[in-house]
Amino acid sequence: MAASNDPVDAAALAALRPGMPMSAVEKAMGSAWRTPAPHKGGVIDILENSYGVIVRIDRQGLIGRIDFNSRFMHTIAGVPMGISLADLRATVPDIEIGEESATSQGARFATKQLPEGTLSLRITFDKVYGIAIFNPKAEYAEPSAPPYPAVSGAPGAPFSDPNLKLAVMSSLLFAKALDIGTPQQLASHVLGRTVDLEQDGYELIPEALDYLVRYPLTDEQLAAVERIEFDGSGAVYPYAWYFWGGEESVFDIKDISGLRFCPNLKSFSVNSMIDKVDIRALVPLKKLERVDINVPSENVDALLDLPSLRKAGRFSPTPARHDIFEELERRGVQVY
Repeated sequence: MAASNDPVDAAALAALRPGMPMSAVEKAMGSAWRTPAPHKGGVIDILENSYGVIVRIDRQGLIGRIDFNSRFMHTIAGVPMGISLADLRATVPDIEIGEESATSQGARFATKQLPEGTLSLRITFDKVYGIAIFNPKAEYAEPSAPPYPAVSGAPGAPFSDPNLKLAVMSSLLFAKALDIGTPQQLASHVLGRTVDLEQDGYELIPEALDYLVRYPLTDEQLAAVERIEFDGSGAVYPYAWYFWGGEESVFDIKDISGLRFCPNLKSFSVNSMIDKVDIRALVPLKKLERVDINVPSENVDALLDLPSLRKAGRFSPTPARHDIFEELERRGVQVY
């Protein structure tokens, strides 16, 4: 079935239950729907980082499990996400609430049997931050590694800075627009052997890094990038160095001129990983709405050349920049 043009239906997502057909998931996801790849083992996680929903389809083609995280601030099976433990007891008096975990401070679980399956709540510091409904008898296909395309081009291509490419790949991974499996699957692929990152993940894996910086990103993927953040918590870094702590500068970015290859970029945020940002590099980005820079910057007047800019923040205030920020505010830009 072709993807719908309708937006995601949060109410329909909240109403998903074990035993429903996969078509119910497709309808609820609307235009966000993509047919799950065979290697995913029935996992539909496209909305994990946006709406906070993961669905798993069983071997019969039916919903076997639905997980909602704290991004999904709606009511599921009578339980509002974020409800306090005290209110939960009053709202769902027949729910079974477990004792606080001895190994995870402030965590406990609660369960209730529903006609469609088991309702399980994850409670952290007396608030519900996770809700799952699952069929305990469901059987699933085993997930496997995705097909890995052959590398091509120079390291970093089309970007001159390979580490900028890594930041772009982090954005694509977060948006579920890039599938390179798990860090362990990628490491096993590039090394040609089974890898246990609990043992081998304490050092950079050069072969994994080389694969990442030469990964053949498509024009469609580059066009899908709407948000880029320079931060050591980026999703891509564990694929090259599983236990990287952020202290080493191996992933630092030197040149951001390649951002022009992401023509639909709307948000650019810098927390770390670059010494200085030249704002002139952002001028080609005609759809850029938000710029958030927490490191030294130069040529800040180039913000005036961003036609779609709506928010600009965390720039170091100087007398020379006062007129620039004043003009931005006159144009309706929120400066913070």
